[in-house]
Amino acid sequence: MSQQPAILLQFFATWCGPCKMLMPIVDSVATKMKDQLEVSRIDIDQEEELSGRFRIMAVPTLVLMKDNQEIWRQTGLLPESHLKTALEIALSGK
Repeated sequence: MSQQPAILLQFFATWCGPCKMLMPIVDSVATKMKDQLEVSRIDIDQEEELSGRFRIMAVPTLVLMKDNQEIWRQTGLLPESHLKTALEIALSGK
């Protein structure tokens, strides 16, 4: 049985500058980690109910889900190397 990939939820807004800067960083990390990770982007202005359910207070916010459980969360912009390392640590369960 193959393992479900983790899902990285990227909460963003079209008017958010840091969100736009984070998009290519997330794309690059997702490409490098494609066997472990899927990315789903959520526009907080279009998906208010979902944003509320995840208690999104600011954008950009990244939420890593594994087996329907939140295992990691980050708000704000971060460099690609930091994001990749944080995701690898979260997915390893350490």
